[in-house]
Amino acid sequence: MNKITTGVVTCFVVVFSTVFVVSAFGSGNTEPAPENAGIDQLSLLYPRAVASIPILALIEEHADDYTGEFFTDHPQALAQLVSGQTDVLATGFTVGYNRYRSAGDVVHLVTPVWGVSALMTAQPIDTIADLAGGVVYAPFEGSPIDVYLNAVLAQAGVGDAVQIAYAPFPQAAGLLVQGQADAAMLVEPIASRLELSGAAYRLENMQDGWARIAGGDARSPQVSLFAVDPVHSQAYRVLVERLTSIVQSIADDPGPYARRFAEVLDVPAPVLEHALANSLFEVPSGQQSAEVVATYTQIMGLEPPGNDFYTFDR
Repeated sequence: MNKITTGVVTCFVVVFSTVFVVSAFGSGNTEPAPENAGIDQLSLLYPRAVASIPILALIEEHADDYTGEFFTDHPQALAQLVSGQTDVLATGFTVGYNRYRSAGDVVHLVTPVWGVSALMTAQPIDTIADLAGGVVYAPFEGSPIDVYLNAVLAQAGVGDAVQIAYAPFPQAAGLLVQGQADAAMLVEPIASRLELSGAAYRLENMQDGWARIAGGDARSPQVSLFAVDPVHSQAYRVLVERLTSIVQSIADDPGPYARRFAEVLDVPAPVLEHALANSLFEVPSGQQSAEVVATYTQIMGLEPPGNDFYTFDR
């Protein structure tokens, strides 16, 4: 039974392949055309979030090929995608998954963000088991984080000894700081803001806990990019490959990206760099993505998507 509701948010996507076009010069000599030859300009929508930094870099580095804007209303952004008002939507994986399950008109392009939250505590503790007798906040009942928390608490043997309560991330952060919660799952950069200010303590990143309940694989799809219909156009392929390169650069050295986009996201550069360093950015192959998603849906109690959910093999 589907435990995930469509209110899930937070961040992503794109497709790539280098194009060579033959041009005739004089006696039949050829040379490669520019990388963007024959590529249609694409429009993207994305949340104002840490997970959107790869997209911001993509648009900045290839301004002739992409336009983009932030969104705040997630159902409205999804409506814009399915109505053709935008080409690509970066949003929470389950937002696109739920639309695919209900209407079948949304396809997955790529998932670049596999961990962007952390379990933060009011006092320093050593293990999940130390939360016994306490209250831990998730964003809302039935959310992926709620399911995740129940799984990691059960795995630690304290599933019946910890109360899970519900509040949006900013409110949960406030309750944690005020001493009205023992722990909370918080998205970045909220988690890093609290940690660097000394207002809360990072017990572990979500990807660390996920690895324990998923057979050692730390990846769970968090922010994905979606399009409408099983598109195989060159423009989407180029998008994904460019994004792949950017994501690898962020994973290797987040500092320059934090400084580039601190003002845009209204987050101090040191906080943003810390948030990026504690997030899991990666673009696995299409087959790997499908395998990870299959494990994720099994743990979440969902039906795995069919092959038509994925636009192409990479």
